[in-house]
Amino acid sequence: MKNNELLELEIRKVDLLLGQSYTSVVAVLTTAYFYTFIAWSTISHKFLVFWFITINIYAALSLGIVPFWREAMTKLQSEEQLNKWKYAKYVMILISGGCWGAMGFVAPWAGTSVQILTSMLIAVMSAGGMILYAANRVAMIFLVGPTVVGWAAGYLYSGQSYSYLVGFIMIVYFGLVVSLGRSLNRSMATLFSLDKILIRSEERVRMAMASSEAMTWDWDIQQDMIFREGNLSLLPEQALLKDILKANFVENRELDFEFNLINGKNGPRVLAFRGKVERDDDGAVLRTTGIVWDVTTKRHQESLRRERDLHEAANEAKSFLLANASHEIRTPLAAILGYAEALLANPNLDDSVYKDLHSIQRQGKFMTSLVNDLLDLSKIESKKLLLQKTPMSLVREIEDAVSVIRTVIDKRHSLKLSFATLVPDEIQMDSVRFRQVLINLLSNAVKFTPQGEIQVTVSLGFDINNKGTLRIRVADSGIGMNEQTQKNLFQPFMRGEGVEVQKVSGSGLGLALSQRLARLSGGDLSLIESIEGKGSVFEYSVALGSVTDLKLVESHLAGRLVQERNLQNQAREYLKDRRILVVDDSEDLRNLMHRYLNRHGAIVDVCESGREALDKAASDDGYDLILMDIKMPIMSGHEATRALRGRGYTKPIIAITAQASSEGQSDCLNSGFDGYLSKPVDTSMLEEVLLKALPVKN
Repeated sequence: MKNNELLELEIRKVDLLLGQSYTSVVAVLTTAYFYTFIAWSTISHKFLVFWFITINIYAALSLGIVPFWREAMTKLQSEEQLNKWKYAKYVMILISGGCWGAMGFVAPWAGTSVQILTSMLIAVMSAGGMILYAANRVAMIFLVGPTVVGWAAGYLYSGQSYSYLVGFIMIVYFGLVVSLGRSLNRSMATLFSLDKILIRSEERVRMAMASSEAMTWDWDIQQDMIFREGNLSLLPEQALLKDILKANFVENRELDFEFNLINGKNGPRVLAFRGKVERDDDGAVLRTTGIVWDVTTKRHQESLRRERDLHEAANEAKSFLLANASHEIRTPLAAILGYAEALLANPNLDDSVYKDLHSIQRQGKFMTSLVNDLLDLSKIESKKLLLQKTPMSLVREIEDAVSVIRTVIDKRHSLKLSFATLVPDEIQMDSVRFRQVLINLLSNAVKFTPQGEIQVTVSLGFDINNKGTLRIRVADSGIGMNEQTQKNLFQPFMRGEGVEVQKVSGSGLGLALSQRLARLSGGDLSLIESIEGKGSVFEYSVALGSVTDLKLVESHLAGRLVQERNLQNQAREYLKDRRILVVDDSEDLRNLMHRYLNRHGAIVDVCESGREALDKAASDDGYDLILMDIKMPIMSGHEATRALRGRGYTKPIIAITAQASSEGQSDCLNSGFDGYLSKPVDTSMLEEVLLKALPVKN
């Protein structure tokens, strides 16, 4: 038993000692008055007066201590505090025992009637005290011991006839009293412990029933008496409970079933029944006991879980379909865009052919963007889109994104970039996704601004905890949006209904995807303001965390370094006389890549499978770089690259694949590739990757 439970048990025992004061005091005082009146003529008046006063003092102390005990008992924290009250009661009981012992001692010298009365009173007080204080052996002995011992000593000392016999009988009587008191004390202690255990058990059962909101039943079928406890609102009608139980009495002795309650007080519910069934030798049901509880919520949760699993399976299938479809679409798109770009570079095209090719290129890029957006959105919804955070030059990425947009705008647009504050030279970010969000914002601003200015403002802010937030605002002077369009702005495939909006091509995925990408990276994308006919303002925010370790620079210096580096790279003929192996199972893409690289001075070999690439690289280690497709027959790009690395091939190998995803990029790097490009291949991205992979010749 725990310490607090032992203390509680001891407090209860002491309370029995002190709590009996009212009844015992009334009995003691009544007896004292009666005895004083009878013995007044035969016993010394001084003795009687002293004895009577002492008895009254005991009574006053016993009654006076009770209110103080009632107040203190709820505040006791230790056994030491409790012992003060216990010992005080022992002293008072010892005074009472001494008084009755003194009365017994003087009785032999009084008259016969007084002796008989004394013996009766002492016997009654001893027996009563034994029962009254049985819960505490010390208190019982303090009362009974002095009483019986004083009575026996009086007869032994008086020298009257049979005095020794009477004294011996008193001693035997005392022994019997002590023995019986000991048995009573053990029984009382056991009773207290069992009572405590029973109280605790009942409390636990009540708490369990209350927390589970269950109801128990005990139905004596022969007497047709049923007892219910707990949440009676589950089945308020006894008749309904009996009907349900009767319908489920089966040959075994267990009840284990669920019942759909259609017309319940709280609407349709599912109730679970568990119980026992007692039968006679002939199999007739005599009695049943058990428990019933509401499992409606659990069943609903299981139903929702099944629906969630089906939804996740559907998402898996959708992601698989989109991934494979995107691969099959990207390959022909790469050829279409590549050849369109090659033809557009021909200076001898007439205007009509140039416009046709430009339309093919524009629609091909739109299809590529749509495939990318669909695949990314699907991965975000299925929580499978992973961000690759690496050191990123902030100014370079922003200026590169602005430069991309500048190549598609005409004289009707003015695109301005400004930095309102110092900015970090480098941050940890997924540069691909950062640029994707920013280009989406800028593209939208251009598309929905028939003529006017687009202003990009970059600023860095701090909070009181020195946490930095980068804010990129894109403001245009375009057609703006009404309130209804603004409400659904970031929902997939939702576009405005206005005539001006419908004139602009688009899928309605750009902003929805961009906001999700921004939030995945710990930032946000929001509409700050939009006025019909006057334009819109969007803000792309990026949380940078603590800025203590960030190097802040002036944007124009960082921008100049980027610009100088790009001009320097463009001036170098970095592909001249480089030996490059192109590996792709698509003949069109092989020829396209061969034409592009050859035009820039490279010496190009081609092959159509990973096995063939393995053989070529093994027989001729003079290749400066290998451009390797991933999904090919016979041997994939992953297998070929791992095999090459296993043979000690150390030259750069760049993956070119239609599997455009961060997971695909990670898989390529793990297989031993030095770089990664997705189809359709953007020539600027190709140049950037080649520049990183091939050291510039001086």
